[in-house]
Amino acid sequence: MNRLNITIFSLITLLFFACKTEPDSKAVRKEVLNIHDKLMIDGEKVVKNKMKLDKILISDQVKMATDSTQQKQKISDLINRLNAADEKMMDWMHFFKDDFKGKTEQEDLDYYKAEMVKIRAVEDAYIKVTRESDSLIKVYQVK
Repeated sequence: MNRLNITIFSLITLLFFACKTEPDSKAVRKEVLNIHDKLMIDGEKVVKNKMKLDKILISDQVKMATDSTQQKQKISDLINRLNAADEKMMDWMHFFKDDFKGKTEQEDLDYYKAEMVKIRAVEDAYIKVTRESDSLIKVYQVK
């Protein structure tokens, strides 16, 4: 019976350590690049939304609104935020080192984890400003 307990304990310990592995730098790098690829597609939506909002600004739709000055300001602010989100993405891409080679695996992992935080911030900005611009575009029924 004692031998059975030792065997079971050894298996449980082995499973615990086998399941508790940190991702390696290659896996984190791949995830960062996957988010980047998704954001490149989302970036097209950002540009299209900017164009649609520009179209709304020069159209008669805003002029007919009773609070046209406030609406124009709201649209302009949204365009600026779309531009800022796009610039944030461009800055991230400019400074990202796809072929980063640290001195150790841990340094590589730390670099890609830091980049993950940055690209997630870009993603959050894209999501938020795209939702807001989609809502406004829908109100003005721009296609």
